[in-house]
Amino acid sequence: MNQEVGSIMNFFYNVFPCKIYTKEVPENFAVPSMYFPAPFSFDGNDTTSTFKKTYSLSVKLFHKDSQQADDEAEKIADVVREKRSIIPILNDDGSNIGSYLRLSRIETRIADRGVAIIQVTWDSRYFYEREEYKGLENFKIASGVKESGKE
Repeated sequence: MNQEVGSIMNFFYNVFPCKIYTKEVPENFAVPSMYFPAPFSFDGNDTTSTFKKTYSLSVKLFHKDSQQADDEAEKIADVVREKRSIIPILNDDGSNIGSYLRLSRIETRIADRGVAIIQVTWDSRYFYEREEYKGLENFKIASGVKESGKE
């Protein structure tokens, strides 16, 4: 799981503490609970130094009935909105690294009986690989002013 998904998972858990599943949902899963699958992504150009990946993550929130699932999903989405869609990025040990992730979109919907979906989208930027060059050393520049009419 990447650091950004882990940070989103932590943020959601702090709003709605429940059992979290990441690999797969077992047959006898806990209710309430949330399932965080791997996000899907697609890339795009960004700057001359970076490329952009847009991630989309569909979190499933399980509850006793659809209305309770939707209520909790909307509560999580509202807390994200109140924080201006900014989520702190955490290290593996849970400490804040001082940078943030901005969600570009969050939406909720009822998916099935007792299941709501929280759909989040965000962009991440990565530097292109650069070739290593040896720096110039000990060079001289011969310069002078050319007089007009003389060659």
